[in-house]
Amino acid sequence: MQDWRRFPVTGVALVDIEAYLRWLNASGRLPGARLCTEWEWERAARGADDRTFTTGYALPPTMANIDVTYGRRPEAFGPDEVGSHPESDSPFGLHDVQGNALEILEASRPDVPAVGRGGAWYYDTFNARLTSREFFEPQTRSVFAGFRVCAPSTLS
Repeated sequence: MQDWRRFPVTGVALVDIEAYLRWLNASGRLPGARLCTEWEWERAARGADDRTFTTGYALPPTMANIDVTYGRRPEAFGPDEVGSHPESDSPFGLHDVQGNALEILEASRPDVPAVGRGGAWYYDTFNARLTSREFFEPQTRSVFAGFRVCAPSTLS
């Protein structure tokens, strides 16, 4: 049985995320909190090489929560607890970079409000590729999409 409190936050729109990030920053809970950029996300997901997935050039179904992970059974679709597939952690140790929840990011193109990267629990292997992207409008809410918070390092 999974603990829903450990699921990724999904179903939030870009405007909701931005409000939350402003609160994190203003409250002092996480100074400098912001939406991750595509470049930051891709570097953290892929490492220094040109890999297609965090696992290399293939993504075995057991290593991420994508459509085939639980046999495409309708009753099995849905998010997993964050970190349920540690064998697919990124080279920098990020959990669930592909699969589980599509990550809404600041787009690298100025004419696009945001993009989603990394696939989700209902997406196929092709859409879980680290180079795959889809555009998000500011008001779009999706049960498949969540976000990751970026902030300046506190290490000195």
